Amino acid sequence: MPAKPLTDDQKFDATRLKALFQAQKGLTQAVLADDLGFANQSAVSQYLNGRIPLNVEVAIKFADRFGCLVSDFSPSLQNEINKIANYSTKKETLPSSTSSIENQLIASAFDESPEEKKILVETILLNMNTEWIDADARAYLDSLELKILRWIQSRKSTPTTQRLKA
Repeated sequence: MPAKPLTDDQKFDATRLKALFQAQKGLTQAVLADDLGFANQSAVSQYLNGRIPLNVEVAIKFADRFGCLVSDFSPSLQNEINKIANYSTKKETLPSSTSSIENQLIASAFDESPEEKKILVETILLNMNTEWIDADARAYLDSLELKILRWIQSRKSTPTTQRLKA
């Protein structure tokens, strides 16, 4: 089954992306492919020449490498990213109804956790912008944070006596 043809918007995105690539003096498609984690230069060529459509993940990689915003070459993908962000970046704090006993239990469980879990929790809670976290890991952390916030909300609506029995 042949690939679905690109829309005019997708072709314009590729054209703008190619212009950004060409502005990177001395950068080759092979080096860019390596920088972006692609298997070879062919994938870069296909994105730049509008043979395959950009997606959010790839657009973020290009934007990060070129030091620009996704909106600089793809307004439609930037809109998609903004929609995703609306559902993944809402920050809440721990509810004030959390009892001191529960806080002690949480602190105790944290202290006894393996080091890698402590790092994960601190990264989520402190929203650290560490360099070693790639886009996929950051999306996973955002998802995890949302699940934790939902769990906290459900615990907030359950009386403390029932939570302690569980």
